[in-house]
Amino acid sequence: MRSLERIDEISSLIKDIWNEDPDLRYMQLIYIFQSAYSKQNNGVGKVEESVDATYLKVGFDLFNVEDDTLKIFLESYLIERRMRNG
Repeated sequence: MRSLERIDEISSLIKDIWNEDPDLRYMQLIYIFQSAYSKQNNGVGKVEESVDATYLKVGFDLFNVEDDTLKIFLESYLIERRMRNG
């Protein structure tokens, strides 16, 4: 069984990040995380679909990202964000 501690750890990281930008909606925040994770990992999980000649729909399939990997990503995301924003 996976550690139950991971739930509070990941939730706490998300809360800390969200509190620094509370005007974001939750799904915007999740999209930003997915986009940043994919970009940091050579486009992993990025899904693009051309709707027409002028519109490209972008999404992310990160179903297989392990929680420990997500936790490390969120920790580094928070640190980098705080460094950028002083």
